[in-house]
Amino acid sequence: MEKELLKQRQREGIEIAKSQGKYKGRKPIPIDWTKFGQLYEEWKLKKITARDFMRRMDLSATTFYRCVNKYEARNGITKQTIA
Repeated sequence: MEKELLKQRQREGIEIAKSQGKYKGRKPIPIDWTKFGQLYEEWKLKKITARDFMRRMDLSATTFYRCVNKYEARNGITKQTIA
């Protein structure tokens, strides 16, 4: 019950801060899409591993795959299906 009260008070505080324009959420991670595109090509051609790609871009695995999906959607790249 105490935990629920804390969560409710936190939610109320966030709503107040949002209404005052003080709370804007987490800042997005800056991505250099030019560099990402170059590394994406190398990765797809299996010249580098996904882990190497992540290290070079300084991304976590979750962020990396989210960015891959966004990049593919932007550039109209469809995933190949295995028949």
